[in-house]
Amino acid sequence: MIQHASLNRFFLERIIPLGLVVTLFLGLINAWHLQYRFEQELARKQVELLRIGATTLAVPMWNFDQQGISDLVDTLLADPDVASVAIHDADGTLLLARHDNHRLGGQQAQSKPILFEDMQLRRVLGSVELVFTRQRLASQILWSVLYTLLAVGLMVLVVSLWTLSFNSRHVIAPLNAILDTLRALRAGKGFSPVGTHAPGEVGQALRAFNTLGRQLDHARHEIAQQARHDGLTGLLNRIGFQERLADWLKANPGQPLGILHLDINHFRWINESFGQDAGSGILHDVAQRLLVITDGRTALPPARLGGDEFVLVYTDADATRLAKEVRHLQQAMLTPMSVADEELFVSFSIGGALFPLHANTMESLLKCVEQALHQGKERGRGDYRLYRPTTSRLPASEMISLERDLHYALHHDGLRLVVQPIVSRHEAAISGAETLVRIEHPTRGELSPQTFIPVAEESGLIIPISQWMLEQGMAWLATISTQGYQDLTLSFNVSVREFHDGGLVERLSTALARHELAADRIILEVTENLMLEPSQGILDQFNAIRALGCRLAIDDFGTGFSSLSYLQSLPFDIIKVDRSFVRDMPHNRQHTLLVGAIAEMGHALGLAVTMEGIESAEQASQCWRLGADHLQGYYFSKPLPMEHFQDHLAGGVDCSTLP
Repeated sequence: MIQHASLNRFFLERIIPLGLVVTLFLGLINAWHLQYRFEQELARKQVELLRIGATTLAVPMWNFDQQGISDLVDTLLADPDVASVAIHDADGTLLLARHDNHRLGGQQAQSKPILFEDMQLRRVLGSVELVFTRQRLASQILWSVLYTLLAVGLMVLVVSLWTLSFNSRHVIAPLNAILDTLRALRAGKGFSPVGTHAPGEVGQALRAFNTLGRQLDHARHEIAQQARHDGLTGLLNRIGFQERLADWLKANPGQPLGILHLDINHFRWINESFGQDAGSGILHDVAQRLLVITDGRTALPPARLGGDEFVLVYTDADATRLAKEVRHLQQAMLTPMSVADEELFVSFSIGGALFPLHANTMESLLKCVEQALHQGKERGRGDYRLYRPTTSRLPASEMISLERDLHYALHHDGLRLVVQPIVSRHEAAISGAETLVRIEHPTRGELSPQTFIPVAEESGLIIPISQWMLEQGMAWLATISTQGYQDLTLSFNVSVREFHDGGLVERLSTALARHELAADRIILEVTENLMLEPSQGILDQFNAIRALGCRLAIDDFGTGFSSLSYLQSLPFDIIKVDRSFVRDMPHNRQHTLLVGAIAEMGHALGLAVTMEGIESAEQASQCWRLGADHLQGYYFSKPLPMEHFQDHLAGGVDCSTLP
């Protein structure tokens, strides 16, 4: 940082040399004036002394009075400006001479004739010569200059000290106060007004600074308030909430904490039915009701994270306490709200998480409660769900590390595509394959999809991973098609997030055209959870995929939101019965009957039926008898690297279980 000289130093560096110059100048002017005046005075004195000397010496010289002449010479020599006196006769002969050895500096000799005259006679008797000295002039000039320099110097010193004192009290001190205030503001501290006792323009400037400072401080507080509070509801926003939560966790280390993440059910319907102004009014009313409901019950004020999402924080909470608070909240929300003269009932989908049980950092805690909310919404809106880890093999603290590993694998060729054969009843051979992704972790070894897929879903990395799988899978399918396998189909799992993100149909169309593949050879598998509340956008994408020529399959059928209504109304081609039903068939008659019913239902609706998780000949034989069109499982083959799949195709599969 550049160090600037102080104002006092700046003043001294300029006023002292200026004072010295002025002092010297005034001393020189005074010396010149004294010299001029003394020269005038000395000139008059020389004329007068010569006149007096010549006049008074005439009588003694006429009378040859040596004593009289000597006395008169002494009298002339007594003058301080006369250095010597000499008397000459008419012939120029020196008659008498006297001098003062202390007055020999700066001599100037002048003479005048001695004239004796009376009524009858006029005669030149001789001359008087006076030598005048300038020693007294030099001494007077020297002392005068010294006095002048001393007086002016003292005056400059007094003026400088007074000026420095004045500047320090009325200029520099206020400026330093302003600088200290500005430094405090830069450090994030509040504004402190400076003293305004300085006179004149400085005082006016200080008062103006205080006025401006108060306005800026008020604006800063308002900006900070707006940056940390929601403008619509007045609640803490996401930034303000995270700051307050971080401060609370820092001030109360290790103290149990419970957090609820609230999402208004079907809020989109309110906006579409009554308009966004009404929706904003509902959000404001919900916020006010939350303030009343949670008054004195929460560790932090309620916060609005954005959209229709709110969050509540409870101290000393466990699972039982959170469930109790949820019931209290749901009971309080039973009172309807008024919108456009109509009554409207508002309910929440709620996710919950506990600190430090589920997470030991603020960031991971917020991720856990958000995941719990989404898990609850997948089961059905209006439900409460406490966080349950989906990555049981990893502690929550390593979620961020795993996300970083996913980024690295995606951008450094760390992903590996494998395919699992699907066997056809009608062809008694492999008719297709399902694509799966694997990651070889440098320390954990191969990670299963159950470990990293939830993290990919949470972080959004599932989209680029799926794009990579689509490109790699189609390139492989195009390659083996040139080797005689033109009818082989390839299935891809599509996540809910891909449908919400958009662009899936365009990616499919582009990839099919680039690899010159028939669209009916591509099957997209979606889970039943996507059917919980299918938006018009998702339905449009389903229809666009079918219009493109690709086929749609419902994956893990029977484990989620199974409903005949969407099987009838949505354009699916295949249902894949979940492995949990197939696994227990040999020992559970009800599961056998249920799988048979699913197969009959699918065929009645014109859908092909694929049964997953086949691990034994007995299971395969039962599934064929129950009407399965396709089977898939470890009994036929584990997922294989793409380069080994062709060998499996050439070797065929065991079809002895076919009826």
